[in-house]
Amino acid sequence: MDLRQIQYFVALYEEKSITKAAKRLHVVQPAVSMQIRRIEVEYGAQLFERTTAGVHPNEAAAAIYPACLEVLNKVESIRRTLRDGSGKITGSLSVGVPPSIAHGILAEVLAAFTEKLPEVHLTISEGYSAHLVDWLLQGDLNFAILGEFDDDRRLYSQAIATDELVVVTSEETPHDGDSITGEQAATLKLVLPSSKNLIRILVDSEFEKEGIKVSPVMEVDSLATVFAVIRKPGWATILPSSGIGEGDLKSGFKLLRLTKPMIDRTLVAAFPTLKPSSAAAQEFIRVLRQVILRKSVSS
Repeated sequence: MDLRQIQYFVALYEEKSITKAAKRLHVVQPAVSMQIRRIEVEYGAQLFERTTAGVHPNEAAAAIYPACLEVLNKVESIRRTLRDGSGKITGSLSVGVPPSIAHGILAEVLAAFTEKLPEVHLTISEGYSAHLVDWLLQGDLNFAILGEFDDDRRLYSQAIATDELVVVTSEETPHDGDSITGEQAATLKLVLPSSKNLIRILVDSEFEKEGIKVSPVMEVDSLATVFAVIRKPGWATILPSSGIGEGDLKSGFKLLRLTKPMIDRTLVAAFPTLKPSSAAAQEFIRVLRQVILRKSVSS
């Protein structure tokens, strides 16, 4: 098997679909079928069971899959060593971020990163978790910032920081103190993400543990729209603290610590299994972690 065949085999093994494997590899579907067929003919061993529901790896495929992964990881390690061998970090870095990070602290992170590594060309894509994962697997991103996600052998993750969820409302909303309980928050006109959003799932789960039913007046997945709506007194949302920018606190909003329940989310950097992180990626993660930690201390 040559390197291309190994890449095609791993993609098909993980995707279990010629269509999805081709999309991930940025090739046409017949190219995937042809390469897999060549392997099977050359070695006289069938690797996949073809059905109307897709292709399914058999025992022979499962036996060689770990070795193929190891080969691809070693190749990527060699490439990374050659890229970073000069000690000068250059090249390009493509990062996916969720809307909360983009709205809140991203500008500060980008300023600090480009000051540290001015010769790295940075590309930022904003999207929700499902989109970010798709872009990762298609090879459009080097890594993505996500909340904790279910095990996926196509990805591996690196913990970044814990991010506290807070209530954001208008300065004119009547409330004493700088904290608010879940019961008090539930009496406000809440604008929350839709039920498939990971932050919403976390909020619903933790409120339920306290016996509090969350009944948002609106479900909105556009963060810009959420902030426009909650400018009115009595309206509020629940967001990670990293989603609140300094400009928000200077333009008529106030941040309240949420208690009973207190809710944290863990942010991770997710990478495709076959693409180890680069020095530039690790610097971006380090800067992001510093900004989040500094914000959590000051808030």
